[in-house]
This record gives sequence, C-alpha cells and structure tokens, in this order.
Amino acid sequence: MRIRTTALAAAAATAAAVGLAPSAAADTVTTTEPLPWSLNLQTANGSGVSHWTTVTREDGYTLSQTLTVDGTLTNTGSGCYSAVVAEFAFGFPSGMRDAGRICGPGTVPVHYRGPAINASLYLCAVAPGGGCTKMAGPASVYRR
Repeated sequence: MRIRTTALAAAAATAAAVGLAPSAAADTVTTTEPLPWSLNLQTANGSGVSHWTTVTREDGYTLSQTLTVDGTLTNTGSGCYSAVVAEFAFGFPSGMRDAGRICGPGTVPVHYRGPAINASLYLCAVAPGGGCTKMAGPASVYRR
C-alpha cells in the first residue's frame, strides 16, 4: 500500500510540474520584400523576383533560411537555356538546381523554393550533352 501511495504522489507532483512549466517561446518568421532580378544571355532572357524567409529562435539563432525565386525565362532562338540557382560554400559551388529550362523559342516559368544559405541566380546556355557552355550572372537575390 505504501508503494502505491508513493507512486501516486510522484505522479501528481510530475503532473503539477508539467502544468506549471513555462511554454516554449514561439519562433520568429521574417520574409524579405521581393527583390527584382533579370538576366540576359544570347537569345534568352529571364526576369522575376526573389525573397528570403528566415525562421529564428528567440535567442537570435537562425533555424532555417528558404530562398524563393519566381519569374519567366524567354528564348527567341533554337538553343537551350536554364535558370540555375547555385549555392556556395567557402566560395566554391556546392549545389546547382534548375529553376526553369527552355529549348527553342517560347516562354517558361522560373520557380525555385528551397533551403539556401549563400546562393546566386545564373542563366546558363545548356550544351547538347548537358552542362553550361556560357553563363550570365549572378543576379542578386540579396537585399542590399
């Protein structure tokens, strides 16, 4: 009987402590104003806007940064072009992501949304076997 009474008392004390514990502070989410971008290369041009969304803890620690790039890519020639988001680490490219690709004349949407810390936007002339033969950029995706 004594063990049961002690266990009930411990459970009641734990429940009271949990109920009185301060709630966790809410994270702060900030989004920059849209920043226009534009790039031109040979017969292709692209333009649009970008913005950053940052989630920060109460102590100022950045939990995440998300880059969003939107716009259009237009080509008047027969070549292939790609809008590319390049992320850099220690000054070297660490990741390249297509945000829009077009081959031949026309217009396509440009869209990228993903985690990024240090990124830039480029316009790439795509070689027939892949890869860039020429690049224009970077277009700034940072508010100055």
